[in-house]
Amino acid sequence: MGAGAAQTAEPKGASRAFVKDQARTTCHGRPQRRRPDFAFIMANQNNWLLAAIEPDVRARFQPRLRRTSLERGEVLLSPGETVHRVYFPETALIGLISAMPAGDAVQTGMIGRDGALGVFEACGTRQSAFLCEVLVAGEAWVMAADDYRRLYETSADLRVAVHKYVEILLTEARQFVACNALHSVDARLARSVLEALERSQDSRTLPATQETLAQMLGVQRTTITAALSQMQAAGAIRTARGSLEVVDPAVLEDAACCCRETLKIARAEIYASDEPVCDA
Repeated sequence: MGAGAAQTAEPKGASRAFVKDQARTTCHGRPQRRRPDFAFIMANQNNWLLAAIEPDVRARFQPRLRRTSLERGEVLLSPGETVHRVYFPETALIGLISAMPAGDAVQTGMIGRDGALGVFEACGTRQSAFLCEVLVAGEAWVMAADDYRRLYETSADLRVAVHKYVEILLTEARQFVACNALHSVDARLARSVLEALERSQDSRTLPATQETLAQMLGVQRTTITAALSQMQAAGAIRTARGSLEVVDPAVLEDAACCCRETLKIARAEIYASDEPVCDA
């Protein structure tokens, strides 16, 4: 658990109703008149899943949420560990790391304000399949898994948001298979840095070591060192011990692989869709 003091204050901006009326039904024939306004949520600086919850439901469960500070390098879950808490990052960034028996490890996912850690496992096996470690220190909301399950059952809008989040994660995973096989390390690194900054709400500075970046891309540290040197020579970034600063975002965007734009479009389409969601 993070070292920060726990709080129960309501997330900023939570007073607004993040919903819009829709005269639609679910695939089970139940009427669904309220749907999250994802256009507003995506522009919001709070955790997107929490922002999607109906105001009255959020108010009821708010005392069950605690605000905490997550420290860089903090291990939140280990493989096989029971999921007792669900984390909703706001400024923190969490990495999902898959380790091999020989000791090699690679990052297979990132969780920022667009999602949460434990939202699937808490309603499924109750166990973590990955090592879950804080990549970027920051703030998050945390809720006991039992309370989250009750919240999930109560909030139709949260179920819609989680369903879309799952669809986005599957889309990303499939795209990254192609990306890892076809695109250069330089292009993949530029995309990964930009996405990490967006998910942690810091548009300029990423507090990550070269070892972390190597694990993120599944390459050797020396490969990352060479890629960072090229980016710095191009004026895109400035490196320091344990962090990098984006000096020219446009140059970094140009260096990123086409998967960045492909995934931007896919995420926008998934969130914009008004099609009814099963079991929501």
